[in-house]
Amino acid sequence: MLLEENTSIDTEQAKLDRLFDDAPRRPLLYPWQEELIRYWIKVHFFFLALNTYKNFKKTFEVLKIFQEFKKKTFGRDGERKITLKNGKIWFGIHIPPFPSKNFNKYILTEFHRYVPHSRSINTFQQVNFAITTKCPMRCEHCFEWDNLNMPETFSLEQLQQLTKKLQNQGLAHISLSGGEPMIRYEEMVKLIENGNKDTHWWAITSGFNLNEEKAKRLKKAGATGLVVSIDHYLPASHNKFRGHKDAFNHGVNAAISAGKAGLMVAISVCVTKENANRVFLMNFMQMAINLGADFVQWLEPKAEGHYRNKDVEMNEGQIQLMEEVYEELCHNPKYRKYPPVMYYGYYQRRIGCFSAGRSSFYVDSVGMVHSCPFCHSADFKITDWLEMPAISGKEITKCELY
Repeated sequence: MLLEENTSIDTEQAKLDRLFDDAPRRPLLYPWQEELIRYWIKVHFFFLALNTYKNFKKTFEVLKIFQEFKKKTFGRDGERKITLKNGKIWFGIHIPPFPSKNFNKYILTEFHRYVPHSRSINTFQQVNFAITTKCPMRCEHCFEWDNLNMPETFSLEQLQQLTKKLQNQGLAHISLSGGEPMIRYEEMVKLIENGNKDTHWWAITSGFNLNEEKAKRLKKAGATGLVVSIDHYLPASHNKFRGHKDAFNHGVNAAISAGKAGLMVAISVCVTKENANRVFLMNFMQMAINLGADFVQWLEPKAEGHYRNKDVEMNEGQIQLMEEVYEELCHNPKYRKYPPVMYYGYYQRRIGCFSAGRSSFYVDSVGMVHSCPFCHSADFKITDWLEMPAISGKEITKCELY
């Protein structure tokens, strides 16, 4: 049940309860199961490192650095909540599932940052690729605002050529975004279907026009999951934020349909200054439980896109509260039923930006390459890479904030 915020919540919640009845539920692991899985992964890391370095000293060195990194990044003991789905273990939307060859290559890429080795690694761990300028929404926080509904930049053939070239260089994860990627649904299915499955394919969507049949087709094509943007647990508030009268229904139906199709489901929320409070965060997390979400992604508003030159960023007190709630949800056993939270602002303030043009980058809907969706560096056109034998010779601006 949602926490009390105003007198309309009970009525809204009754409607939501009926809507959520059909949603699959995220399976909960017993504490002993989680401990067994963590032990299994630690043993796996040890032998993966030993097989890579052929040296006990370097093996223990890289494992120590990696553990220190986890503690610094994720807080407390460095452990993260585990999601079990489709017979695989998941730690986040950008990390391939365990056990898998993709997971091993991802970890070997991270090992290489700390203690270099000679085994094959990914050139990039993740790319966010906006494949369309078209969108039916008018979102308050849209970082693609300046490009919306312009003529399309990429043909399907170009998208296939570019993603293939990225994959040939080593790419763990690709997110297809926009605009609204469901506008190019048929082409997106073909792109995923014909792409290399060594890369995990996700779509970042408002949920527009996605039903269970379409979700099943995405799954069959080889998609891994959806990141569905829902920015409030109250329908009217989300619809206003997204500038569309049916935005909430689109988002909820997409999340439920994706879950029933066997896709991974992450719910993404931009937590505005007005909503940076415990009541909102806990109500939102309850909605995520009801939706059967495998993960929840918290984004902080940045003065970019439609928010450019606006006072939207949180103050220190709001950030402190957000971080306190995040740590409770991640590490307090009484919140074990809640899905894992990914909070990039928390990580960045401790270890720097995960993206920053180093391990990942962003391609906007007109083809410009940026450090990330929130750092618009516009370094070069992604189509320049089509003329090159390999992806090289182009610098991506590093994040100036982190």
